[in-house]
Amino acid sequence: MLEVIDIKAGYGLVQVLNGVSLRVAEREFIALVGGNGAGKTTLMKSIAGLIAPQSGHIRFGDVELGGRGARNAVDVGISLVPEGRMVFPRMTVLENLLMGSVHPRARAHRADSLEHVFATFPRLKERMQQEARTMSGGEQQMLAIGRGVMTRPRLLILDEPSLGLSPLLVKETYEAMARLNHDGLTILLAEQNVHLSLRASTRGYVIENGDIVLDGPSAELAIDPAIRKAYLGL
Repeated sequence: MLEVIDIKAGYGLVQVLNGVSLRVAEREFIALVGGNGAGKTTLMKSIAGLIAPQSGHIRFGDVELGGRGARNAVDVGISLVPEGRMVFPRMTVLENLLMGSVHPRARAHRADSLEHVFATFPRLKERMQQEARTMSGGEQQMLAIGRGVMTRPRLLILDEPSLGLSPLLVKETYEAMARLNHDGLTILLAEQNVHLSLRASTRGYVIENGDIVLDGPSAELAIDPAIRKAYLGL
């Protein structure tokens, strides 16, 4: 489905990614793990079309996406839930969700998508008429993910969804992601929470200083001595 081939990307004269490659097959749940500043967000933004790679290729099916902008990424079915949630604070939960379905591909399926989102996040249905700014951080994260699901994505990209959440809300967020993947949604997750992300995902990539240094089945990465020492404190 998604193939990233040797991309280099950054901001101005600062190069962050040094030639990163990864692949995501349909219905997979892939974790990209690494510390703060490793390059996770830059890679996510590159795939979503928010940053134009300096070189390399980003392919989604038969479509070349690298450097063609966010609109092309949305058109082929890629949805990014960015770090920091970024909900519309003075709009209600329902209005935020409907904003996710403005694309022609998603508009005709609004009712079904809403039903799916409310089944995944029952709390959003309870707070349907509540303004987003009055919600807790965890509830806003659910809303941000729900809005991403409303786009009817083929690939949902999540950047640090557990950041700043309580342990209970982190658990609920991961359970929701697992349900979405079980329902057939392909997920690419960028996280500092190595333990949870490797437990939830099927395969993983470890990024350090703009380079992929390890990859493989998540269960194997979770017991890799280097991962356990560097990220799990074991």
